[in-house]
Amino acid sequence: MRTFLAAILLACAAWAQPAFEAASLKANKSPDFNSSFNTRTDNVEAKNMPLRELLVEAFEIKAYQLVGPEWLSSERFDIVAKAPLGTGEDEKLMPLLRTLLIERFKLKTHKETRQLPCFSLVVTKDGFKVKEVEAGSSSINSTSHLEGGELEARKANMEDFAEWLSREVERPVLDTTGLKGSYDFKLKYSKENSNRLAGAETYPILTLAIQEQLGLRLDKI
Repeated sequence: MRTFLAAILLACAAWAQPAFEAASLKANKSPDFNSSFNTRTDNVEAKNMPLRELLVEAFEIKAYQLVGPEWLSSERFDIVAKAPLGTGEDEKLMPLLRTLLIERFKLKTHKETRQLPCFSLVVTKDGFKVKEVEAGSSSINSTSHLEGGELEARKANMEDFAEWLSREVERPVLDTTGLKGSYDFKLKYSKENSNRLAGAETYPILTLAIQEQLGLRLDKI
């Protein structure tokens, strides 16, 4: 067990923060569970994103650090937002996204320390199955749906992959692989207790998929 900071978001009044020039935030009631979140210079776009995932992105925390009501995961939203010219991208846009969510949902943060079980990401005895590539601009893009999900990593390192895994398993994942390079790889997995459509291609659950497809394993610590 290790101690991590848990952020609890509760309904309350907002406070003034840097804001988008223009923003649209709408509930998405479609039965489709596919979602996406993208940033580019001075812009943020989210499609069918659960509010929980939007809060994780905006507050730049891990999924396991967010505690809140169940509807955070069930309510989904579309966002199209434009920042002031020259704001930039990625981390420079997150304070603006925080302001948008705080104002629309009347949120405030409360921090406390909790103990959570952790996982260690390690290489299996059969070895890592992905070849190292030249370092460069990295990305990890994933899609999620009711039955499972897919991930495509380009020039990604294991620390970033461990962070992605922590969101999926909702527990801290520490990179102890010893792998220091950059890697391109794809991962396909099913969710536990999912009901696949007849004729659909099936994949193992995430913990087994990383073993079979990547040669990595999650150990409890």
